[in-house]
Amino acid sequence: MATKLKVKVKGRWYTVEVGDLDEFPIQTVVDGELVEVEVDDLPSAGSPQVAVTDVPTPRQTTSEPVNRPKPTAAAVKAFKSPMPGVIVSVAVKVGDQVVTGDPICILEAMKMQQTLRADWSGIVQAVHVSAGEQVVDGQAIADLE
Repeated sequence: MATKLKVKVKGRWYTVEVGDLDEFPIQTVVDGELVEVEVDDLPSAGSPQVAVTDVPTPRQTTSEPVNRPKPTAAAVKAFKSPMPGVIVSVAVKVGDQVVTGDPICILEAMKMQQTLRADWSGIVQAVHVSAGEQVVDGQAIADLE
């Protein structure tokens, strides 16, 4: 069974799901991306929790390099409404740090309220809606960088 954690590394929050600690390498999911990690010593069940101040970059387990695009100032993604409805409340404001799974807003559609949650981590750059506003399918709710 996976354990879901929110961890802070160098000032940035990540959602991490940690798989079976008895398998090697340990399978983790960091903000929706599979990462295999190796651990020197795991604390036993009776030992105190260990605070980590700096985490090294996980070692790649494949021989092929992974080419990932470097983040740029233009890496802003729009968080969009999945359906038409009315915004009941907005849980974020410009400058907020959100982690995958954090609530962005509550949308009422077909007489049901649904909490819309962030699909990725980032900083809120703009909020395009307010409570009581009607939105259409695909309309931008907030921009995250």
